[in-house]
Amino acid sequence: MEYTGIRMIKATSTTIANILADIRRLPEWNPAILSVTTDDPTAVAEKEYSIRAKLPGSPTITYDEVSRGQIIWRLDGFQAHETGTWKLVPVTEQMTEGTHIITHRGAVSRVLAGAFQSVPGLRLDRLQRRSEYGE
Repeated sequence: MEYTGIRMIKATSTTIANILADIRRLPEWNPAILSVTTDDPTAVAEKEYSIRAKLPGSPTITYDEVSRGQIIWRLDGFQAHETGTWKLVPVTEQMTEGTHIITHRGAVSRVLAGAFQSVPGLRLDRLQRRSEYGE
């Protein structure tokens, strides 16, 4: 299953990418992630991080790409897998179009498929508040 959300965010793509890559603070604005075990201030591409999350099993998160224009991560738990893509396109100097696409695989994802439809929009709302107001 794949779901998409788009927002215009009043912040630079660099500011937004820095928030998305700040792995230690990810639980502050993404309530699906309860905690991340790391000393890294910024996510390192291809490094697997142990997390506590609202996923079964011993979930992990791996950032496949970390750049100013795109962040891609994989959340993996028991029978639940998510790929999250964040595309950041500068529109003006202080305005960025943010697109968040999530793709789910696994038995748990299939059972809960309808519950995830609003997730990209909710995440973008929280990211927008953090980017624009520091919340």
